[in-house]
Amino acid sequence: MLTRAALLLLAITSGLLLCSCGTADPDGSLSDKEYATKINQWHKKRIDSLKAKDSWLSLAGLYKLREGVNTIGADSSNSIIFPPKAPSEVGTLTVSDSTFLFKANPNVTITRDEQKVSTQKLVTDATGSPTILQHRSLRWYVIERRGEFYLRLKDSKHPNFASFNGIDRFPISQSWRVQATFSRFETPQTISIPDALGDVYRDSLYGRLEFTLNGQQYSLAPLGNPDTDDRFFIILGDQTNGKSTYSGGRYLYVSTPDKKSTTYIDFNKAYNPPCVFTRFATCPLPPARNKLNIKIEAGEKMYQPIDTR
Repeated sequence: MLTRAALLLLAITSGLLLCSCGTADPDGSLSDKEYATKINQWHKKRIDSLKAKDSWLSLAGLYKLREGVNTIGADSSNSIIFPPKAPSEVGTLTVSDSTFLFKANPNVTITRDEQKVSTQKLVTDATGSPTILQHRSLRWYVIERRGEFYLRLKDSKHPNFASFNGIDRFPISQSWRVQATFSRFETPQTISIPDALGDVYRDSLYGRLEFTLNGQQYSLAPLGNPDTDDRFFIILGDQTNGKSTYSGGRYLYVSTPDKKSTTYIDFNKAYNPPCVFTRFATCPLPPARNKLNIKIEAGEKMYQPIDTR
């Protein structure tokens, strides 16, 4: 299961905790120029976050862990084969009843928080703060997805950074910023959400967001508790997917509703999931009820890396 802590980590590493929260309507009185400036500032922060050395562009591997001893290194004899820039034998990771113990090759310098380690117990990303080990530009940690465990590898000098030149967007328009009413369910429902690994995880759904576009009524299923969370997380599908936008949909955050059950959905802030940048991400995909029968021509378009050959 993709835990709420993992979703929070997804938000942090996507650079999306940079936007303002709250239920007020600070954008309602802005001119088109002022509004465009604000959206551009938000997008610049997102782009800057993707250029950070530990962003999604740095993903270099995803390895399923097995019970027992997992050998790690660049040599093909290892059970987890790191890229060629890694030492031939990095060390071992022993998995036993959901505990993880790393032992470094004595001839290889492995650090945690810039301190050399020889033996290290690892905490997974389910806590929101996984134990991260490093060798030169390579960093790795354990992630949990639906009760399965994987080793995630990042490279701060990955070629993805050289091929990244921003993300194209649709023109900014306030017409794509719409008022929505939160219709709360009497009791929370269970929503099933597919992911890029081909599995399904389940989460609690407290209600739906209802809004109008081009005279037609639509609704979206937001993830998050309106009583405890500042924002909802929306996994969005629409008729642009697979054409001008990513086939696996886009993501969006909106403030949880005010006392009148009102909030605003700004589709100008619809952004690409990490899977557009790398095959090593584990992105949740739009649930059936979030696949809108309309073209949302706002926010980010499909990512196109530049050719660095």
